Amino acid sequence: MADSGPSPSPQDLQFQHAEPIQEASAPGGSGPACVACKQPVGATYFHAQGQVVCPGCAQRIQSGQQAPPALSLVRAALYGGGAALAGCILYALVAIVLNAEIGFVAILVGWMVGKAIRHASHGMGGRPQQILAIVLTYFAITTSYIPVMIYQFAKHPPAEVQQQAQKKGDAGGGERPSAGGILMALFMLAAAAPFFQLRSGFGGFISLFIIFIGLRYAWKLTGRSDILVMGPYQTEAPQ
Repeated sequence: MADSGPSPSPQDLQFQHAEPIQEASAPGGSGPACVACKQPVGATYFHAQGQVVCPGCAQRIQSGQQAPPALSLVRAALYGGGAALAGCILYALVAIVLNAEIGFVAILVGWMVGKAIRHASHGMGGRPQQILAIVLTYFAITTSYIPVMIYQFAKHPPAEVQQQAQKKGDAGGGERPSAGGILMALFMLAAAAPFFQLRSGFGGFISLFIIFIGLRYAWKLTGRSDILVMGPYQTEAPQ
């Protein structure tokens, strides 16, 4: 069975639920058609969750359920990191412009990270990919709080902070923190930011729930699904 491309995701092929066997005819009435690629299956075919698939798609479905190579995790981290950065920027822009957290954006961020990791793993999923997707999606969403807080702080600085800044300016300023210290502080702040919002009451729980939605979507997209592939079967010759 020849391999003609990356392994399709089980979510894309929509084989999550078993259905009655459907042997739809290919265009032109040339025999059963593959439910995945829509092409005639040829002399032999397989059943995947009760659906007719051609030998090539059957092989790709089976390979998509195998564990990805260990080295592919590095590639997945690069692709997923890029998607997480884009998702962080998108989430922050939406929060600044609309002054609200939108659950759909969290789903979109989870989808972006999950799809990027799945693509980098050549359609294969597994527990390492799922953990990576969870971590990247979490920080893509939580680090977006930092530019939002900076924007709000710059727009409406507290009076006490303005007074202290003015006094330091008059005194010639103090010792400036290192860039590494600032980055570490921002990283820790991003990790704990969702839990700080619990002090606001119901709105804090809503924020955590929004994050959970994005995490769940990323986890689902990068998981391995068990799809029963049976065959091969011989195509009945036309009478």
